[in-house]
Amino acid sequence: MTVSVIPVKGMHCGGCERRLRDALEALPGVERATPEHIGDDVEVVYDDRVTSMAELRDAVVAAGFTAR
Repeated sequence: MTVSVIPVKGMHCGGCERRLRDALEALPGVERATPEHIGDDVEVVYDDRVTSMAELRDAVVAAGFTAR
């Protein structure tokens, strides 16, 4: 498993964290996503043989946020 931290712009509350977590954890190969709106990032534990960093960033954008 790979652990990556993605800086995210646009999270303001717990609801934003849930929306982002749900979007990332819906991807195949993602074991866990832990967003923190106060720190403006999300830690993702995933299988990089199944899901790429580009797919993770696309999911962040699709959820309405900006991946930095």
